[in-house]
Amino acid sequence: MIIRISLIAGSLIAFAAIAYFLSGAIEGQAKKVSSDRTAINKRSQLIENLASQRITSEEVKKYQQAINLLLPQKDDLVNFSSWLDGLSRVRQISMNFSFSGEMVPSNDTSAGHIRFSLNANGEYANLMNFLRDIEAKAPRYTTVFDDFDLKRAGGNYSIIIGGRVFFR
Repeated sequence: MIIRISLIAGSLIAFAAIAYFLSGAIEGQAKKVSSDRTAINKRSQLIENLASQRITSEEVKKYQQAINLLLPQKDDLVNFSSWLDGLSRVRQISMNFSFSGEMVPSNDTSAGHIRFSLNANGEYANLMNFLRDIEAKAPRYTTVFDDFDLKRAGGNYSIIIGGRVFFR
């Protein structure tokens, strides 16, 4: 009986020792599998991010091409004053135009611009149509009016405008 109990106890102790060592090995393998999964997930996310950036960069190129079509080059601003002059004749108003201040150059993230001042005189409706044409119907120029002063001068009106015209 003592031999049987000794064999059973010895077997239990041997089984416990083997189970202890195997559980340590299994735990080590589980940690390795977990770290491998984490690495695989990170690599997968990196690949997805690269793919999305590639798609995004192509979309950005499309938008940049559209912006380049909307914004003239800096040298094309020479024609801006003659375009305004022709528009003022069509709208039957008198106008004085000049660029003012320093030019802000364009960079990768924003368009360049140069300030201008514009003085115009004429009938109210003609002046409003003139301004609407500059802001909304300019075929090649994007402008912003920063300062605006409207005064009545007899039967006509006078407008003094400070603004910016943008370029690439």
